[in-house]
Amino acid sequence: MSEPLISVIIPVYNAEKYLRSCLDSVLAQTYKNWEAVCVNDGSTDNSQKILEEYAAKDNRFLIINQENGGGSSSRNRALKNINGQFVAFLDNDDLYHPQYLEILYTNLQNAHADISCCSYLKFYGDTDHNFTERYTVNFDNIQTSPFKAKFGRKKKIESLMWCKLYKAELLKNISFSTKLPAINDILFNIEILLASKCAVCCKYQLVAYRQSNNNQTLKPLSDKRIEEYTALPAEIINLIKTYPQEQKTLHKIAGRYAYGMFVKDFCKKYNPQKDMILYEKLRFNLQELVHQKIINYSDISLKHKIAMFAFLHKYFTLLKFTL
Repeated sequence: MSEPLISVIIPVYNAEKYLRSCLDSVLAQTYKNWEAVCVNDGSTDNSQKILEEYAAKDNRFLIINQENGGGSSSRNRALKNINGQFVAFLDNDDLYHPQYLEILYTNLQNAHADISCCSYLKFYGDTDHNFTERYTVNFDNIQTSPFKAKFGRKKKIESLMWCKLYKAELLKNISFSTKLPAINDILFNIEILLASKCAVCCKYQLVAYRQSNNNQTLKPLSDKRIEEYTALPAEIINLIKTYPQEQKTLHKIAGRYAYGMFVKDFCKKYNPQKDMILYEKLRFNLQELVHQKIINYSDISLKHKIAMFAFLHKYFTLLKFTL
């Protein structure tokens, strides 16, 4: 084929309910020269059998089996086994628009970009989303400084790996943090944008994101999730070693995510005065981030600074007012 090979990475864990729909959306691509590297992450249901069924029908499906290690481990394993010049990601319960690869690849080539981005839609329940729209290949804008476009000028670049097509060479020295099994796309996206010189964006909704009980980010707070909340700001600040010129912006990003995860998201779902055990765990870990100067008040907006101060010092009336 004249078209270059695109590697689609799909981590799979106990996904038998939706896996066929996910894989069918890859089979339906108008761009045909792809491989799907599917990492079965120690599934205990029929996921492996389904993967073997698809691989038997189409040799573009490559299966890797491993013991359960989480999303970061699965994606890192896949990255070591890709053959393509370009890389895309797909979660095992989500769906691609049939033109996903075609549009993102063509836009990337036409814009001479490192990354091609699109938008996405959310859908709920077990009934698969049916893409009825057919698009003319086109893009809306080119960002020559993707990191600044996302975190400086706040242009529309999604913080999700499965809304993008990447040049494979861009990922050679970048991997997913095993400290962030559920929210690894945040750090990965930041590092990728730092490393890239050009991104092209289109507004087409080319991915259907299934909202179900299996979504890691929708599950109730656990000790492991709180550990991830604590690890993310520290991992972001660690990027300063490689990108010292972005120190100020990375500190701001770390503070922004800390506020969002520890304060805003928690207070939306829980009551600090009633869910005291969870609250105290979060408060302790956030205080440690402040003590270690991973989070600096000077890097946070005034509103967020007041909310974080109220959260740490149990000023619940002030906290409620700031939110």
